Amino acid sequence: MSTASFQRARTDAQRDQRRRDVLDAARGMLDQMPLAEISLRELSRRVGLAKSNVVRYFPSREAVFLAVLAEDWDSWLDQLRDQLAAAPPPGTVRPGPVPHERHQELAAAIAGTLAGQRRMCELISAAQTILEHNIPASTAREFKMAAHARTRRLAGLVQSAVPGLTGARAFEFAGLTWALIAGAWPIANPSPVVAQVLAEPGLRDLCVEFGPALTSVLTVVLDGMTITADSGGHTSR
Repeated sequence: MSTASFQRARTDAQRDQRRRDVLDAARGMLDQMPLAEISLRELSRRVGLAKSNVVRYFPSREAVFLAVLAEDWDSWLDQLRDQLAAAPPPGTVRPGPVPHERHQELAAAIAGTLAGQRRMCELISAAQTILEHNIPASTAREFKMAAHARTRRLAGLVQSAVPGLTGARAFEFAGLTWALIAGAWPIANPSPVVAQVLAEPGLRDLCVEFGPALTSVLTVVLDGMTITADSGGHTSR
């Protein structure tokens, strides 16, 4: 974390540095403890500022972590983009891979990169229930606009990997990915006491492994969307 040498931020560059210091401190705390244990007071102390100074940059604790989430989201999308770019285009390794295989490969890339983004997945799972509360409308609007832009970016990556998917379907899939992370991550990462109970005989089949589970569900979603598109929007019964 950067330690600013100035007492009061007077320039745009200094204010940007203050904001960066707060976000860096928040990331460091998230890597050490659960979100629920982090208070704005303790975060301010870690940065070396009074709480009243921190709220000049972020109106609440929740606003800080929404900003962290938006930046982590960008980092993940960069990683996914690079991984997809390194993979051969569909059909170049083996002639005409079937759509299911292509969907499975994309789903595995998404789930595999997400599995390494613990902080981001934890923040996504807390977004609707915790982080989107105790924030002003301006912060909510800023975050939702950021979320929309990043969902569109994921949709673009998905559509490039699955050319038969329409833009609308790719955006829908990207939105569903967010919802599936929010649901699967806390189930795959239960509290210590629940993890202990799930380790008992007879309950182990309730354990969920995040990467494989997300891969399976995303593959099924892509298969279903492709079938619907191929049938002109109408599935046969």
